[in-house]
Amino acid sequence: MASGTAAGLLVDGMDAILGVHIGTANSLFISRLERQLDVLKVTPKQVAILWLTNANPGVKQSDLSRFFQIERPTVHQFVRQLTKNGYVVNEPSKLDRRAGGLWITEDGERVLEQAREIIAAHERELTACLSDDERAELFRLIIKVCASAPAKD
Repeated sequence: MASGTAAGLLVDGMDAILGVHIGTANSLFISRLERQLDVLKVTPKQVAILWLTNANPGVKQSDLSRFFQIERPTVHQFVRQLTKNGYVVNEPSKLDRRAGGLWITEDGERVLEQAREIIAAHERELTACLSDDERAELFRLIIKVCASAPAKD
């Protein structure tokens, strides 16, 4: 028997596919967050790059690519915009002039601080239906799935 949704669509068992629910949750979290971060002129991925650059001064774009499991040209596009906005600088390595590292600027630190506040409030709002234990379990399970995923080809 086909089950229905709040939108009135028949889903024919698709509601038993975990990826559908993860994708829907991702869309819910990201699309709302994008609108809230728009005032800072950054995307969620750009904020994540600022966050990692702040924590890892001199980080290489290739390391960011591996961390996010996305292609290097995609990371390069994000970094190019962050550089254009004055939020990071890309400087050559003193050891290997061919390799560059990223450093966050004062403007980048300011934007990151504001973005962190927006993200914290956003996540509190979207997870308000969960107890502290449920929220911790959600984190634990998501991290477990991500950590056990096979390496990207």
